[in-house]
Amino acid sequence: MNANLKSVRSALLLAASASVLAACGLLNPEKTGQAEGREYTITVKNTLAKERFAPVLIVGNADDGKIWVGKYVSNEAHTQFTTGNPGPLAAVLGGDQGIPGKVGVGEEITFKFRTTARKARITAMVHPDFTPDNYVTALVDLQAGGTTALERFDIGDDEKRMTVLKVGPAGTVTVK
Repeated sequence: MNANLKSVRSALLLAASASVLAACGLLNPEKTGQAEGREYTITVKNTLAKERFAPVLIVGNADDGKIWVGKYVSNEAHTQFTTGNPGPLAAVLGGDQGIPGKVGVGEEITFKFRTTARKARITAMVHPDFTPDNYVTALVDLQAGGTTALERFDIGDDEKRMTVLKVGPAGTVTVK
């Protein structure tokens, strides 16, 4: 009887561990897809004077309708823009994607991104050290290359406005 109980307990522990590991991969995929297509070198630069970016999410051929709904953001985008967790948004967007990391004040991050997509959407939360509910985004033309402005927006939660307003420039995205 004790042997059976130990076997059942071991099986449950193994199943729970596997579920937790799978959930971590789903909630924060470092890289999804990216098996085919051209490889690009992408640099995201933060030019904000005193604020940093939480993890950057890049998605090839992202469906913007799953990010913005009317004048506001989707629930999944809201999660990324207010908590820094890009996992739920990454899950609904699908496609080739990556989460290369955080970008400190005045810093940049360079990473490789492989995709068959012509364009990619980049999003990240502006860390709420000074201002809550702000994010940055850029739609990058991968095939054209060059530098694209990274723009900052406020989703208006703290003001109870619940609409997206452009704040201004926040950095650049360079594609090579």
